[in-house]
Amino acid sequence: MVLGAVLLALSVAGSSTGVSVSFLGGEVHRARSAAGTSIFSGPLEVGDEGEEVRALQIRVAGWFPSRDQVQFVIDGRYGLQTAKAVERFRGYLGLKLSGRASRRVLKRLERLQDPDGSTAHFDWEEFTQNSSASCSANANAYAGTFGGGKVSPRKVKRNIKRLMWRLEAIRAKAGEKPIGINSAFRSVTYNECIGGASASEHLYGAAVDSRVVETENGAARDIARGSQVHGIGCYSELSHNHFDIRLENIAWQGTRGWWWPDTDKKGRDLDEEGKLCWGQGETKLGAESAEDSQIVVGGVVISPTASGSSRPSEQEVEAFEEAGEPSDYQGGD
Repeated sequence: MVLGAVLLALSVAGSSTGVSVSFLGGEVHRARSAAGTSIFSGPLEVGDEGEEVRALQIRVAGWFPSRDQVQFVIDGRYGLQTAKAVERFRGYLGLKLSGRASRRVLKRLERLQDPDGSTAHFDWEEFTQNSSASCSANANAYAGTFGGGKVSPRKVKRNIKRLMWRLEAIRAKAGEKPIGINSAFRSVTYNECIGGASASEHLYGAAVDSRVVETENGAARDIARGSQVHGIGCYSELSHNHFDIRLENIAWQGTRGWWWPDTDKKGRDLDEEGKLCWGQGETKLGAESAEDSQIVVGGVVISPTASGSSRPSEQEVEAFEEAGEPSDYQGGD
């Protein structure tokens, strides 16, 4: 695909946003991770305890079959919750339903991890801070890094690793559709510059703003509700979904609890102001957001509304990633 090749070249050379496109380099990334990384020494089952169980829980949390805001506990103890998550993952693999993590299950999970600790379809670079021409040099100082946030870079990566595995589950449940990320970790100064919430999960590396190829935002949010995504945000004039894992972010200074959109009488999601979330009614990108979304690739201007189609194509999600954040979230997360 010509556009894909151009954008891949841009991501290698460095873009104005500092965003790496997840699915453009997908074939290379998957080939690199095909052999997987050795993590587990043998099968695991109910009653087992230890670090290998904890590693398993991090990887299958997004498969825990609950849509009732029941938190999946990652504690290194193989109990009923872990068995249910493993059983659902086995069903996805087409294996006999069982709560036992067999060697085949564990090998499949190992193949989904790269040697650097990232996952098969997501790179660390996709989650580093962006940069913005509208921000000062001080605000852009941490572009391409995990520095300057509310916690240390090591703790940021801990949160991102867990988030990657939730996104892998969402991607699989969406029919293996690529997920585009245009905002993940932000330093304090950068978050202030773009008008992000003062207690944003992005400051801890525990949140992403994303879109899924050929998938309506409402459908992606519905998948996230069943994938241990604790915070789900949507907006009337911004075309992305906000997903976070706030209940596992032990350093977060905000109120503990699930944060999902309220719905109207028709079951449609509403934003924090009670307006229909983008894509569910006669809503469209705001003028400022549209201007910020504009991107030129290979001399071709991609329409500002391209990243806002209700079922975005791969090309549109590529543009969404490259555009980065709007210049002012107006206090949104």
